[in-house]
Amino acid sequence: MTTLHSAMQALMMASGTPADGALHRPPKPVISISRDHGALGRQIAVALSKRLDLPVYDREILDHIAKRLETDPATLKQLDESNARARDMWLMRLFTGKDLSEDAYRRCLVDVVLSLARVGGIILGRGSNVILSTSCALRLRITASPDVCARRVAARYSLSMDEARVQIEAINHNRGRFVWELFHARNSDASTFDMILNTDRLDDPERAVECIAAAYNALADTSSARLKGG
Repeated sequence: MTTLHSAMQALMMASGTPADGALHRPPKPVISISRDHGALGRQIAVALSKRLDLPVYDREILDHIAKRLETDPATLKQLDESNARARDMWLMRLFTGKDLSEDAYRRCLVDVVLSLARVGGIILGRGSNVILSTSCALRLRITASPDVCARRVAARYSLSMDEARVQIEAINHNRGRFVWELFHARNSDASTFDMILNTDRLDDPERAVECIAAAYNALADTSSARLKGG
């Protein structure tokens, strides 16, 4: 983790963020959500958004990065966390003339996530838990057992259980590979999160909102006190 932390400090300095990576408490909460497919991550994000009056940033992150890289979001989507061809698409720069290298994408991603974190919001995936490791953001991991996720996905998309399992495995694999390739961190590493929520016995996203909001406030208060004391 020391190497990863040093690398993130260098990226944040390049993005104009203070060297210690610390962000003062923003006007609205900042919550990073990493989720397993079928674990109700998006549903919980929407519930949090309504309760806390926060925007949810997902595809909007791609739009911001595309603007910075002067390319179109459709092309950039091939580099995103759910696409299995992410590594291959770095070759797009040979055809577009644009710098779509891994380093350029990572720098813009870090810059965009840090910019969003200064004003508040819910940030879905894309290694935001790693990027915000020294901020006052709550880094939330939402998970569930494979069978529970498969039942939810099968019901939602009218799939068989076997088809649902294949879809879940592919999406979770691609999300994990995305984070590993860009930040050398794993979604299975509990130390990169502040809170892990298992939704096996929690089918109502609304019931998770209060405890998540309380966890954010406790973490943000602690971070603010540490900054003042430092």
